[in-house]
Amino acid sequence: MKEPRAWENRPSFKRKRDNYGRKLRKKKLIKYLLNELRTCTTHGLPYIANTEIHWLERVFWAVSFLLAVAITIALLYKQYYRFSSSPIVTSVEMDYFNWNVSYPAITLCPMYKIEDDDLKEIVNETMENTGEDIDTQLRVLTTISYDTADVVDFDSLEVSSVIKPTDYAMLAAMIFKKFDNNSLTTSTNWPVTVEAAMTEMGMCHVINSNVAQLDNPLKYITAKYAKKNIDLSVHERDFFIQLVNYADVYKVFIHSPDELIQSSTPSYTSRSSNYIYFGVKVWSTRISDRLRKYPLSVRNCRFLNEPINKRYPIYTYSHCLIECRIKMILELCGCIPHFYRRLDHEKVCNLSELPCFVEHKPEFIKLSVSDETLSNLTEARNRGKLPRAPRDCGCLSSCESDIFTKDHETFTPQEDHNSMRVGISAYPKVRIVKDTIINLYDIILRSGGVINLCIGASVISLAELLVLIIKVILHYTVIILSVIIRMCRFIIPRVRMWSMLRKKGNNNYVKVK
Repeated sequence: MKEPRAWENRPSFKRKRDNYGRKLRKKKLIKYLLNELRTCTTHGLPYIANTEIHWLERVFWAVSFLLAVAITIALLYKQYYRFSSSPIVTSVEMDYFNWNVSYPAITLCPMYKIEDDDLKEIVNETMENTGEDIDTQLRVLTTISYDTADVVDFDSLEVSSVIKPTDYAMLAAMIFKKFDNNSLTTSTNWPVTVEAAMTEMGMCHVINSNVAQLDNPLKYITAKYAKKNIDLSVHERDFFIQLVNYADVYKVFIHSPDELIQSSTPSYTSRSSNYIYFGVKVWSTRISDRLRKYPLSVRNCRFLNEPINKRYPIYTYSHCLIECRIKMILELCGCIPHFYRRLDHEKVCNLSELPCFVEHKPEFIKLSVSDETLSNLTEARNRGKLPRAPRDCGCLSSCESDIFTKDHETFTPQEDHNSMRVGISAYPKVRIVKDTIINLYDIILRSGGVINLCIGASVISLAELLVLIIKVILHYTVIILSVIIRMCRFIIPRVRMWSMLRKKGNNNYVKVK
């Protein structure tokens, strides 16, 4: 093997040799890139890499290509922004012969809610066991609601220690008025579900509901969502439900079978010696199969099986508003009234704590905290959690819903009894369908058209550029790895030598000592 000459071992010569090698590799890389750009099929790039034309012409083509790329990016961004900001379009569907329309749920809230025999039984049993009379407390528990909370005299009310706040709802359900099945009839004798439920109006009976059992205090643990409502086709449009002598005075709420009533839900009061007929209109919204597959951020609505917490296993717009109202009550009062279904970590208000709820009741109903209440809050972190308007709750609409509105009503006086009939006044012949403006197929075609218009590139042209970029990245990756390996070869032996010398020095120090 030939030994290197003495001048070849000089540091200056090695440095010049390495610089020359790097320049040579750089020239080869530039030559390779220019050759690849001359032969690529993307418009404009061959002119930029052509060294045989004047440099001004090459500058012109470079500026033109950059402008075309900028226009391409702007058009593609505008198309993407349109799809992401408002991807949904609504259309009207009129094929009503193939539809099934939900018959509405009917919530009945009697003014007098107590079953006297059950109340006496619980009062007498408690009197025998503890010696305390809880008749007044039980009456308040059963009748208190958003409507009646203002008339309760909490100052003179004695709070019994025998009754736990967590048992308030169960006791109210136990002494609630029983439903007489003989008072309900239908035009077809179909079976109809009737469930007792705790609502913002206190204990009520709910007819033809899928979610009422979730709010029955006696079924909190075992209740699950089950679709039990009546669906009607165009051939059953004359179906109706009639109630006879349900109660002397009661409120009627008509809503979707999957929704809950709220304190702000429109109601109708039925009194004795009246015959009332409610004709109801239905406005349905559905979602297309294509939009159903899109994520929540695109469709901007929630399905029934997309709950927001553990309180309810389903999602509807009314459930979301009630959840927002519960959080608002917790922030202001530190507890929730017993007519809300509670979670394990939530505290139920004692009767002595309900005046806080009464004080802020108008704000809870409107879902809007007042400036005075905000100024009285001691902790600033709580202010951001309180809504100033219902939109602050962040509740998305339901992807599929049925909205029931009163079409007309008829009152007829009668002497011996009161009755009520509810039916769909006219079978709907149109409904709203939500769909996407464009899908993935349209995005690919439009994006390809924009790219081809601006820079004249096809899929193959983009593949050529991609391969070129990958080659350059791999080239520099190899260079970086080689540099790292050389550095490791230089540093590791010196580190080992330094550690050995240090160890040897420590041993000598020990011997001398």
